Amino acid sequence: MPTQTYNFPDIKFGDTHDGTSFTVLVNAVALNLTAASIKAQFRANSSTGALLKTMVDGVDITITDAVNGVFQIDPFDIDIPPGVAVYDIELTLGDGRKKTYIGGTWCILQDVTQ
Repeated sequence: MPTQTYNFPDIKFGDTHDGTSFTVLVNAVALNLTAASIKAQFRANSSTGALLKTMVDGVDITITDAVNGVFQIDPFDIDIPPGVAVYDIELTLGDGRKKTYIGGTWCILQDVTQ
């Protein structure tokens, strides 16, 4: 399955991201995330750019409904520097296979009030 693109809405540096929920479907069937681990990385401007942030399940990511393939990036204060961040989310499934189903960009804006 090709990586699905989700581009986060623009947000200002220092503001609170309210969280984003994802459902992973493979051939229109929910992917069972039981025993899966999830890791997301955000990089500056490109997939090979400087690492800006890493998120992992149990810390910044919560699997909210494993059987139905649902997880979320938890709410957090935006600490990614202003600019365009490129990201993807890699799942390590219970059988050890690694799959990247979601990726895209996130434009972090410099806010005026600091």
